[in-house]
Amino acid sequence: MSKYETLIFDLDDTLIDNNQSIKYAFTIMIGKLGLEYSDELYLKWKKFDTSYWNIWESGKMYIPETIKTLEDKITYLRANRFILFFKDIQLDFDTAVSLNELYCCMLGVNIHEIENANRLLSDVYSSYEILVATNGPREAAINKLEKSKLNPYISGLVCSEDVGFSKPMPEFFDYLYDITENKDKTKMLLIGDSLTTDILGGMNNGIDTCWFNPNNSFLPDEYHPTMTISNLLQLKKKI
Repeated sequence: MSKYETLIFDLDDTLIDNNQSIKYAFTIMIGKLGLEYSDELYLKWKKFDTSYWNIWESGKMYIPETIKTLEDKITYLRANRFILFFKDIQLDFDTAVSLNELYCCMLGVNIHEIENANRLLSDVYSSYEILVATNGPREAAINKLEKSKLNPYISGLVCSEDVGFSKPMPEFFDYLYDITENKDKTKMLLIGDSLTTDILGGMNNGIDTCWFNPNNSFLPDEYHPTMTISNLLQLKKKI
C-alpha cells in the first residue's frame, strides 16, 4: 500500500513539453513586433527568461514600492521582462503588458504532452489526490491541461500568479496546503523536473520529492530528491 495520498505534479517539462509551447508563443510575439525570428534570438530569450524568473524565485527581484496589489505585482513582473529583453526598441509599459497578454495566450496553443503523461495520470488518479503546481501563468496552464486532455485527472491547480509567490518560496506551499484535502505532509509527493523550484521547494517545506530527470542530468550534492525517475511510468513502481 502506498504511503502517499496526494501527488503534486509540476506542469511544464514534467507533464507538458514546455519548449514547444514557448517556441510557438515567441514566434508569434516576434511577428507582432515586426521583428525577424531566428533560433539564435529564441535561445537568447529562453536563457534570459529562465534567469529572470530564477531571480524572482530566489526572492531577489526588485519590486517598486508603488506596486501594492497582487494583480499589479504579477502585471509588473511579466511586463518588465519584455521591457528588459527588448530594450533596444524601448517598449513602453502598456505595450509590454499587451505583449505579455499575447505571449501568455499563445503559450496555451501548441501543446504536446510529455511521453506517458496521460497514461500515468489515468492509471493513478482514482487512488490519489492529484494537484498541479506551476510557476507558469494560469491561462496557459488551463489551456495546456485541457488541450492535452489531462484536466479530468486533476483535482486542483495552483499557479504562482494566484499566490504572488513562486516555487520554492514557502508562501507558495502555504497556499498549496490550503487547497489540499490531505493535510499530512508525510503523505504528499511532489513530482517535477526542476531542482531549484520543485526539489528544493519540497526539501524546504517537508514534502517528499520525485525528480523527473529524462535526460539523466547530473545531481548536485545540495539536492536530495526522495526518488528519481527518467520516464513518467516509473513513478507507478516507486509509489
